[in-house]
Amino acid sequence: MKILIAEDTNSDRLLLRLRLEKLGHEVIDVADGQALIDTFQSHSEVIDLVVADLNMPVKSGLDAISEIRAIQGDYESDWVPIIILSGSVSDDDVERCIEAGADDYLIKPIQHKVLAAKLLAMDRLAQMRHKLVSMNKRLEALSTTDYLTDLMNRRAFETSLRDEVAKAERYNQSLSIAVLDIDHFKNVNDTFGHDAGDMVLQEFSRRLRERKRAGDMIGRIGGEEFALCLPHTSADEALSACERYREVLKLEPLIYDGHELHLTCSVGVCEYSQIPSELEFIKCADLALYQAKTSGRDRVVLYSKK
Repeated sequence: MKILIAEDTNSDRLLLRLRLEKLGHEVIDVADGQALIDTFQSHSEVIDLVVADLNMPVKSGLDAISEIRAIQGDYESDWVPIIILSGSVSDDDVERCIEAGADDYLIKPIQHKVLAAKLLAMDRLAQMRHKLVSMNKRLEALSTTDYLTDLMNRRAFETSLRDEVAKAERYNQSLSIAVLDIDHFKNVNDTFGHDAGDMVLQEFSRRLRERKRAGDMIGRIGGEEFALCLPHTSADEALSACERYREVLKLEPLIYDGHELHLTCSVGVCEYSQIPSELEFIKCADLALYQAKTSGRDRVVLYSKK
């Protein structure tokens, strides 16, 4: 591990450094609490463990670790274990240090075997926490990502859309959305099976991503239904953008088991200024999509109140 130690007594600091290096660790050492904070801030991405004396000049170890934890915030991903060293055997001191953010408390003089065991425990604790954070991030991604296409799922898309609506209202910016639906998708499943249908959805998603404008967001909100959020985009601009998105299925056929699949999609577009409330946003784009479907498919239709 790379260990940051803070100890104001030169002899104790040197002895601690030698012990840690003998155990195979890399050491950075400072002599006061403020230097501990400054060094941690500049090296936080490589520090694996902090070992700090409780009583130090300029700023105490207690104040220093409190500031370090404040710097880290909730420290979900960059959490670093902290051990406090002290000659005090007071239960109150132990309690104050743990409450301030320390993970362990060692009483001086430090026994070599005890120090080695504590370092092993801290490393084990850090590894378990990192695994837990990684698993939580994975679970969060699974809860917001469509399993088949890796696009945002409906819940995640609607959450992002609410954020964009709030920005558009706050800054008086234009905002549009579009709902895209693959034409005659049921025929693909009925003729070639669901594996072919999954391939079509994945390929359509890939083509949409490849041609995505900067700032646009794409989600899969239904079986063969996709949604686009187009920030800073007026109705006319959205129509032009969606004509390009519509073309992605027509550029070249999809190949499944030696068969060429010539597919198209229909698109319904709605600008936020056209609707009475945020709750109607996707619904109005769906109405425009319905018009695109009933008027011949393979086209883009803008929502109209009439």
